[in-house]
Amino acid sequence: MKKTSTVLYCVCVSAVGLVLLAGIGSWWGMRSADHLPPEERVRQQFQIHRADFIRFAELLRKDASARSVSRDGEVDRDEIHSSLVPEYRELMRKIEAKAVIVGKDGSVEFEMWGVGCAICSDSNMGVRYVPEYRKLDSNRGWEQVTVTSLESAALPQEKGSVATGLYVVPIEPNWFVYRFEYRE
Repeated sequence: MKKTSTVLYCVCVSAVGLVLLAGIGSWWGMRSADHLPPEERVRQQFQIHRADFIRFAELLRKDASARSVSRDGEVDRDEIHSSLVPEYRELMRKIEAKAVIVGKDGSVEFEMWGVGCAICSDSNMGVRYVPEYRKLDSNRGWEQVTVTSLESAALPQEKGSVATGLYVVPIEPNWFVYRFEYRE
C-alpha cells in the first residue's frame, strides 16, 4: 500500500510540474516580443556596421549555393567546403548576427535578435537586404509588409498579440529593419 501511494504521489507531482512548466513556457512565449530591442537599436547597428553588411550581402550574392550562415560562419549548402567561411565568421562577429538566411530570391536576413521555443511563438528582428532585380519575397514564404513602426502596438494584432508576418521598415534603398512573427 505504501509503495502504491509513493508511486501515485510521484506521478501527481510530475504531472503538476509539467503543467507548471508548460504554463510558464506559454507565458514566456507571449511576452517574448517584449524582449526584442527597439527598432532604433537595429537601425544604429546597421549604420555602425554598414560596410560589413554590404560586404556580407555581396559575398553571398557571389556564393550562390549558400542558404544560411551560422554564428560560427559555417554555411548550409550543397557543396561541402567554402573558402569564405573565415570571412563569414569574421563578419558574423562584427555585425553581431545570430544567423544569416539567404532566400531563393536573393534576399538576405541578418537575424540579430530572436526569442521563441518549440511550444510557443517566435519573434525575430534584424536587418534585411532585398536586391532591386529580385521579386520581394521572404525566405520563409511570407510576403514582407512595409510598416511605419515595428513596435508591437503598431503592428497587426491577432488574439491579443502581433499577427504572424514579416514586417519591415526601410532604412535605405534595398535595406530594411525587419521583424518576423510566427504565432503557434
